[in-house]
Amino acid sequence: MGDAEGTYMVGYCYDEGIGIAKDKHKAFIYYQKSAEMGNATEMGIADGTNCVGYYYNHGIGVDKDEHKAFIYYQKSAEMGSTAGAYSDGYCYGVEKDEHKAFIYYQKSAEKGNAAEDETKGFEYFMKAAELGNSNAMKDVGVCYYNGTGVERNYQKSFEYFKKSADLVNADGMSAVGTCYELGWGVDQDYNNHLNTI
Repeated sequence: MGDAEGTYMVGYCYDEGIGIAKDKHKAFIYYQKSAEMGNATEMGIADGTNCVGYYYNHGIGVDKDEHKAFIYYQKSAEMGSTAGAYSDGYCYGVEKDEHKAFIYYQKSAEKGNAAEDETKGFEYFMKAAELGNSNAMKDVGVCYYNGTGVERNYQKSFEYFKKSADLVNADGMSAVGTCYELGWGVDQDYNNHLNTI
């Protein structure tokens, strides 16, 4: 096989059981082949690269390896994959899972760059948000709200929650409702709060 997009699609067929029995290990193999092929600007390569990261991160069809997952997520993000940028943001320790975040913070603290990692995480969330990922938009809002990787700014936090909500992201809608209810980054307005629930 010499076509990255076609190789990615064979992996996808194995992954989803389209026209063939599901086989996560074979899906992984084809995703990995697509990640290693051709021109890095082809979306099949970016998608395949992100899938390899996902499979490593969750131990699907291959032994779990968070370090390899991070490497593939980062490559995918650099190729323009919104999913890769989003996943990479989490790998930099800006995620909701406090235990995993602690592990990433601890590793980066040992290297002396925890604040730099938070900033990198924010940058990857922002990159994914700019590419239209509604989850990343919500997470950019969370970063602005908490001051994680960026200076705290409630107005910008609300703006990104709203962008996410406008794309029908349930968490974004909930965050907008909370902002209206409590007056975070926007004038307090109970009517708008109720309309977002």
